[in-house]
Amino acid sequence: MGANIVVFVLSFINNKLIYLFLDEADNGVFFLVMRSSLFLALFMGDWLRLSSMNIAGNDKHIIPVLSANGFWYSVTLGLVLLFSLSLIPPVFEGNVLGFPSRYLPVIFITGIALIARNNWQSLLLVNHRMFFYGLTFVLWVSLFLILDIIFLVIFRFGLNFVVAALVITSVVSALWAFITSIITNGHTFRPSFNVFRMSGKIGVRAWIAVLGMFLMTNIHVFSIKPLTGSSEEGWIMVAMFSVSFRVFALFQRGADVAGTVLYSHIVQRDDSTGYRMTMLVTRNIILVSVGFAVFCALIGKTLILIISSSRYMAAYNPLLLMLPGIIAVNAGSVINNYYWGHTYPLKIICAPFIAALLGLGLNIALVPEIGVSGATLSFSLMSVVWFMYQVAWFVKDSDFKLTEVLVPRLSDVKHVISRINKNVFRG
Repeated sequence: MGANIVVFVLSFINNKLIYLFLDEADNGVFFLVMRSSLFLALFMGDWLRLSSMNIAGNDKHIIPVLSANGFWYSVTLGLVLLFSLSLIPPVFEGNVLGFPSRYLPVIFITGIALIARNNWQSLLLVNHRMFFYGLTFVLWVSLFLILDIIFLVIFRFGLNFVVAALVITSVVSALWAFITSIITNGHTFRPSFNVFRMSGKIGVRAWIAVLGMFLMTNIHVFSIKPLTGSSEEGWIMVAMFSVSFRVFALFQRGADVAGTVLYSHIVQRDDSTGYRMTMLVTRNIILVSVGFAVFCALIGKTLILIISSSRYMAAYNPLLLMLPGIIAVNAGSVINNYYWGHTYPLKIICAPFIAALLGLGLNIALVPEIGVSGATLSFSLMSVVWFMYQVAWFVKDSDFKLTEVLVPRLSDVKHVISRINKNVFRG
């Protein structure tokens, strides 16, 4: 918890510096570089992280072998990706799907470093090395902030140095995770193909589920630029969208915490208890999310100033259009966690992929017409459709009424207020 608080505060300061010292177009490029790096790490490596936790949880003696497999997988994948750069046709030398190809090495190196780091962190987590686990995140964001202060505030360098800071901090955090894992868990450089094959079988279903959610919530990030005609205008749109996206990420933290705690209970309870807990948490998340959405709408312009700068005031109307989607994703994520606690059924893990396609289709129709507002409106329509699909299955499986899941009660309001009084005002 302490590490999460530190990471949140330092990340907020770092993002604020980037908004202040990079112009809108450069900020759009950086935002897409960052999201692309995270996507690569998730797409190519999350199956390894998830399976390592599962395998090591059952047999801690196998941790050095899992460490070796992660090491050689990261090295091999890195070499393959970097070699693939030489195969890019000359016609794509300037841009790849609207993206400057000169940043592809950055995305590859950063993504590989994050894959390696996340795998070693999962091994630290299995052995309850919580200090080193949390310190890895703190080291990453602290070094990133220090370098950005040096590059942006002191020397007034530009985008390329911020991107360089991203690469440096990702590599350093991966090395830190590697060293601490060696010290606490042990390591061997001899891999095991049998264990690697076992990792693939175990991690694939959870990987599909996580990948689907990432694509659904990020499809707009990746589709705005290719849908705009002007290069400069496209990057500015990405930067404007990033403001609404960061508000979404802030909202989602509460739902993620609730969903994670719920998941830990559901895997240990019978279906009836799990259904009821999920129903209560869902409608309470709706209650809290609607409250935050109203608050955000009222102080939206001030919030934009706090997050970014006065140059991003045009993001206010798009933010308003995105608020219903934020509420839907928050509440839907709770139901999602219930089903993830019950063996990742296909009817649930396939839904985000279909929703992402819907979001892409809406973007194609709306972004060329109304710009960033089209992207945030598309986000809300896509998210509400996905949420109602989740609710329909949950109501069918649990036999609860639709209103019991969606409509908060006066008792819920009293409960939330009592919890706030207890945990905030009374310590």
